[in-house]
Amino acid sequence: MTARLFAICLASALVIPAFGQTTLVPFAEMKVNGLIGGVQKGRWVAPDRAAKMMKEETEFVLVGKSGIEEGGVSLGKLIPPVPIEPCDDFYTVELELEMDEGVAIGSNAKWKLMPRMPKELSTVNATYKTIVASFLKGKGIVKPQVKITRVMRIDLDGDGTDEVLISATHYKQGTLPSAAKGDYSFVILRTSRGKAVTNHLLSGEFYTKAEEFGAPNQHDISAVADLNGDGKMEIILNGFYYEGDFTSVFEMKNGRPVEVKELGTACGV
Repeated sequence: MTARLFAICLASALVIPAFGQTTLVPFAEMKVNGLIGGVQKGRWVAPDRAAKMMKEETEFVLVGKSGIEEGGVSLGKLIPPVPIEPCDDFYTVELELEMDEGVAIGSNAKWKLMPRMPKELSTVNATYKTIVASFLKGKGIVKPQVKITRVMRIDLDGDGTDEVLISATHYKQGTLPSAAKGDYSFVILRTSRGKAVTNHLLSGEFYTKAEEFGAPNQHDISAVADLNGDGKMEIILNGFYYEGDFTSVFEMKNGRPVEVKELGTACGV
């Protein structure tokens, strides 16, 4: 067998467990305690369908900043089993082990949830502060106050080249209904191909003028993990404002992040 043919066979073997897995593997984001959906036979399953397919009690593997948490297996269930007003499409997941961020993945997943480990970098690194300042100026914030909340380096798609996730937030008065000029919160993914580097905005908002009722959101990185067994790692984001929370998921396609429309949840008034 040639090396190229062996590599193709190996890559195919890596995805067989996901596409051959007939039972639902559910996901829950733990900062918002919400069901964000699942995967079955290699296809994404939206939260409403996933909720109907879940057992009364489900075992989850907990994935946080440093990968799979030590002793991170917990039983969980939907509380209540159906959504209630004002969040008619929000399903709360209650775990026996508490986590203030990260993602819980059904333990029936038959693939490696963390094929590569992320590396946390300094939030006061001068290079990344310059990158964030330049990005904010491009968004119209002329004199930004740079406040990076997280920097993570990780090869998301397994091509041998690392990507960099950066989250940054500056709200002068916190996440209150009003927003001041120069306020912002965002998450970007930096990808490189040769000498070309691209900043992809995953989520965020930028205030070039004060808004009395802007209802600003804070955007953060929750976790990275392979949610569907294809060897690529998805990005799970969370966010909140003064009256609600939300979660979104991005996958890598052709070297760039694309939001997974089927996954995610939100609850707010």
